[in-house]
Amino acid sequence: MAMNDNNLMRLQLFGMLALVFVLTLALGGYLTVQQSRSFRAQSATLEAAALDEQAALLESSLSTLHDQLDLLRDSAEQVLRRKVREQVDDAVQLARAIYRNEHGRRPDGEVRRLIVESLRPLRFFDGNGYFFIDDLAGNCVLLPISPEREGTSLLDNRDADGRYVMRDLLAAVSNPSRRGFTRYRWYRPGYDREMAEKIAYVRVFEPFGWLIGTGEYLYKIEEELQQQALRQLRATRIGKNGYVAVIHRDGRVLLSPSNPSAEGRHVDELPEDERAVIHSILETSRQGGGLTRYHWRSLTAPDLESKLSLVSNLDEWGWILVSGVYIDDLQADLAQRRRELERSLHEGYRTTALALVLVMLLALLLAFGLSRWLSHRFTRYQRDIDAGHAHLRRWAESDPLTQLPNRTSLRARLDEAIVYAERDGLSFALLFIDLDRFKNINDSLGHAVGDELLIQVAQRLSAALRISDTVSRLGGDEFVVLLENLTSSNQAAQVASALLQASSGLYSVGGRELAITMSIGIAMFPADGRDGETLLKNADAAMYHAKSTGRNNFQFFAAAMNTRVSEHLELENALRQALARGEISLHYQPLVDLTSGELSGCEALMRWHSPTLGQVPPDKFIPIAEDSGLILGLGEWALNEACRQVAAWIAEGLPPLPVSVNVSAVQFRHGDLARQVEDALQRSGLPAHLLELELTESVLAENRAQVGHTLHSLKRLGVRLAMDDFGTGYSSLSYLKHFKLDTLKIDRSFVSGLPRDRDATALTTAIIGMARALGMTCIAEGIETAAQREFLRQQDCARGQGYFFSRPLSAEALGALLASRRADDPAAGGTTSLST
Repeated sequence: MAMNDNNLMRLQLFGMLALVFVLTLALGGYLTVQQSRSFRAQSATLEAAALDEQAALLESSLSTLHDQLDLLRDSAEQVLRRKVREQVDDAVQLARAIYRNEHGRRPDGEVRRLIVESLRPLRFFDGNGYFFIDDLAGNCVLLPISPEREGTSLLDNRDADGRYVMRDLLAAVSNPSRRGFTRYRWYRPGYDREMAEKIAYVRVFEPFGWLIGTGEYLYKIEEELQQQALRQLRATRIGKNGYVAVIHRDGRVLLSPSNPSAEGRHVDELPEDERAVIHSILETSRQGGGLTRYHWRSLTAPDLESKLSLVSNLDEWGWILVSGVYIDDLQADLAQRRRELERSLHEGYRTTALALVLVMLLALLLAFGLSRWLSHRFTRYQRDIDAGHAHLRRWAESDPLTQLPNRTSLRARLDEAIVYAERDGLSFALLFIDLDRFKNINDSLGHAVGDELLIQVAQRLSAALRISDTVSRLGGDEFVVLLENLTSSNQAAQVASALLQASSGLYSVGGRELAITMSIGIAMFPADGRDGETLLKNADAAMYHAKSTGRNNFQFFAAAMNTRVSEHLELENALRQALARGEISLHYQPLVDLTSGELSGCEALMRWHSPTLGQVPPDKFIPIAEDSGLILGLGEWALNEACRQVAAWIAEGLPPLPVSVNVSAVQFRHGDLARQVEDALQRSGLPAHLLELELTESVLAENRAQVGHTLHSLKRLGVRLAMDDFGTGYSSLSYLKHFKLDTLKIDRSFVSGLPRDRDATALTTAIIGMARALGMTCIAEGIETAAQREFLRQQDCARGQGYFFSRPLSAEALGALLASRRADDPAAGGTTSLST
């Protein structure tokens, strides 16, 4: 007979209950057995666990004692340093008072003698302290304990550890404050052959170039400190009857709370049983310390008891710290733990029984709910599958960062727009958007900041468009906007203007306020293309044209743009091979001393002669190199080649000629510039002071911390730093103050108006005066007339360069010029004149 649905449900329910009942009993039996085994195992390990806990307690206690003793030693040394510094400060004040009163009234030699003799008899620190005076050349001026050494050099005087005492004293004052501490070992008072650690403090007495100082021995402070430490350790208790004993590594008992009569005695003077225990402790100490067990009397009973102790070394004083607990004191604790473990077992049995009852009740509820769960299971699975398909479609068609449609989705919508536009006879526009200088932000501030900026840009673009418009992200910092149902290109221009306006405000990213602009290229359907690929390519070309016209604007596509883009790509592809093919060379434009007319240096300028393109101007290929990153390889090659060439001239006997090399902002952001400069100097053998690096103001306006670190590393190498084209970019006096530059170069745009243009005259005069006030060398670029040269010379501009003196010369031409000028005028010591 067939069963109906109710019978089937009852059968399922009873089957589930029977299964759960069997499983519950099996689980209860298993848990009971496991608890019983756990009780036996825990009982067996209680004593070991208690010993481990005591060992950990001993380690923690001794670690705390070490920390306390270290704190005592550090505080004692600080007190000693303060006392020594106060003595020297008083001596310097006395010397200054004598100098103020007697300088000008007596000869300097007599004033020196008055100061020396005033300090000679002074004593302090229990009569052992005295002042000494040395000059900055290391000669002894005053040494009261050895006056026979006064007037002799102490530079080679060394202590027992081989340290040069006088040289360390001089090093201690080689800082802006001209004062400082040093440590050395010196003979103890009353011990001609034994040296002890001493702390000295010295100050420079500027009028005579002296070091005035004194010092004090550490062992006196440490003797007092050791007694204080022993008093504290005597009162220390660990656990119930545990204490700390101290033994010196030479075998003397310093502290024994359980047997005070042993204190001060050597281990060999103690009874045999005690002697054996202490010898075992000494052996443990020699092995680096650790746990040991032995029998020893306790504080409360004379009988010997088993003891667990931790041996630890305090190397600074030669102490051995012994801290232990008595095993018998652990038995009461072990008994209490066993009783607690038994109570826990009984509680576990009760808990298990209650859990089994609860499981039975829960099984009943579970059985009733199971049928409903089964009925909805397949429905939920179907919903999950449908949701997964929708998620996959969104993932495939949208950008994961900005949630905008991606390239794939754009292509599909673009194809649809073409179909609708051809059917209805309408037009639409494709706007290709690229963020200006986004790569600088991404590289200098990190990808996290760049990603957040892209998200905010996407939000602003979306907010500025109609619901019917589509904004997509192609990748990187490139976006595309699709404007449908247009009747004229003016509508596209209005939207592009709105997008430029929407993106112009500041962006708050990662606690920074960032500004970003965008360049937009516009392609119209059907005028600029009748398929999606052509429209995208032409909008991209228009965008590049917008960048070439100053960025932060929009441009409509014109056929000539493809030609410019092609030329750009041709130049970039040729430039990638130019260096390897030997097409890149350096020319050198002379720098002239405007007063003497002599050649005072040169600037290395990169030149490119392509077999197919001919002579390519620097203002064409340098921007391409910077945008593509090729400037990294070109810049490093130019640096090495300039250093090699100048070093080669010096090797030929020509006079040393400083050379300046331009450094791109890209090299600062991406390359290890300081390492490259150091490698170039080492490979060429060029002295660092003959190399000057020219930086633009845009470099200094970027990440100040990173730029400052790089410039500091360069200055440590000894190279000079110049700011090129000063006044044309982000001019800020804070750069000059913060970065410690050596040279300011006046841009040719100012020099070209001299001396007639009043604005150029005023700005140039101000720049020269500012450079002079800051101790910087001033160089004028682009001098082409005698009037310009004469005006700059009258304003005390140090050096200049330009066609008035010489065009950039090849290495061979400049080398020949140097050689010929030296041959024509050997009496000039190798100087070369370019005066006109």
